[in-house]
Amino acid sequence: MRNILRRALPLLLSLLLIAGVYAGLHLALHTNPIGHSAYDSYTLQALSWREGRLSLGRDYPYLELAVYEGDWYVSFPPVPSVVQLPLTLIFGGDTPDGALVKLCVVGSFLLLYFYFRREKGLNPWPSALWGLFLVFATDMFSISLDGGVWYQAQALNFLFLTGAFVAMARKKPTLSCALFALAVGCRPYTVFFGLALLSMYLGRTRRLKPLLPGLLTGLAIAACYAAYNFARFGNPLEFGHNYLPEFTRVATGQFSLAYVWKNVQTFFFGLPFAVKDGALALKRFGFSMFLCNPILWMLGAWLAKDALRARLTVAKLAVPGLMLVHLFCLLMHKSFGGFQFGARYTLELIPYAFVYMHLSRRRDPRAWEISVFSAALLFNAVGAYLLNR
Repeated sequence: MRNILRRALPLLLSLLLIAGVYAGLHLALHTNPIGHSAYDSYTLQALSWREGRLSLGRDYPYLELAVYEGDWYVSFPPVPSVVQLPLTLIFGGDTPDGALVKLCVVGSFLLLYFYFRREKGLNPWPSALWGLFLVFATDMFSISLDGGVWYQAQALNFLFLTGAFVAMARKKPTLSCALFALAVGCRPYTVFFGLALLSMYLGRTRRLKPLLPGLLTGLAIAACYAAYNFARFGNPLEFGHNYLPEFTRVATGQFSLAYVWKNVQTFFFGLPFAVKDGALALKRFGFSMFLCNPILWMLGAWLAKDALRARLTVAKLAVPGLMLVHLFCLLMHKSFGGFQFGARYTLELIPYAFVYMHLSRRRDPRAWEISVFSAALLFNAVGAYLLNR
C-alpha cells in the first residue's frame, strides 16, 4: 500500500497543483471556472442542428459568423459542436464550457503522464514533470480560463492530437487515425501532423496493411467534413472563415503572404510588454511564441545536439520540417489568433515535440530544462491573470 501511494504521489501532487492554480486564477479574476461562455458559437450550432438547421438563422453581432446568401453560419469546423451536442441535451444552451476546456487540458496531461510511464518507462516524478511542462508551460493556462469558441477548438485539438500521438505510440493506428481526423475537424492546419504520425508508424514497421483500417476511418471522417461544407457553402473545403466580414472586406483575405513578415516580427521577436502612457503594459494581441512556449525552441536545441552527436535520422529531420511547414501556413493568417496571451495558434505545433521525443532516447528532464519550464509555468500563469483581469 505504501509503495502504491509513493508511486501515485507525483500524479496526485501535479493534479493538486493544476487545480490550485486554476482556483487561484479564477478567484483573483472573480470568474466561474466551469461556467458557460458568452462566445458560444458551438453551443448555438448544436442547438440549430437539433432544430434541423445548418445555419444559425439570425445574426449574433458579438460572434465571428460567416455571412453567406443572406444567412449566418458558424465559421469554424464542426467537431467542437459535435462535442457540445450531447451537452445541450443536459444543459440546454447553458453548457459548462469552462469545465470542458479544463477537462481537455487535464486529459492531455494525463495522457502524457501515462505515456512517459508506460511507453518511455520513466519513474513517476519525471513523468509528471514532463506532462506538466509539455502542457502547462505553454499558452494552455491562458486559453483554458474561458470556454469561448476559439479556446474550445484549441483545447479539443490539443487533446485529440495528444491522444492520436499516444495511440500511435501504443501501436493502435486505427484509434490514432480517428483521433487525428477529429483534431483536423477542430483546427484544419493540423493535417500536417498526420505525416508525423506516419513517421512514427513507419519507424517500427513497413507493413501498410495494419494501417489501412485507420486510413479508411480518417477518410470517412474527412468525407463527413466535405459533405457538411458542401451542404453549407457549396464547397467541400470551405468551413466558413472566408465568408467572415473581417476577411471579405480586405483584398488580401484571410490568408496571404502579405501577412507573413508582420507576423514573424510579432510572434518571433515581439516582447510581451510595451510602453503605454509612460508605463509598461501587457500586449494583448500577442508576442514571441518562444517566450510563452519554450518547447518550440527547445526542439531546435535537441535537434542541434543530435546533429552534433550523429544521432539524426530521416524521421527526426522530418518532424521539425513538418512543423516549420505548418508554422509557415499559420504565419499567413491575418490575425494569427487576435486577442491572446502569447501565440495561441502555436499550441498546435507542440505535439511535433512529442513525436521527436518519442523518436529519441528515454530520459528524465535535465536541470536546465526544469528551470526553463518552471519559469514558463509561472510566466504563463501570471500572464493569464494579467490578460484577463
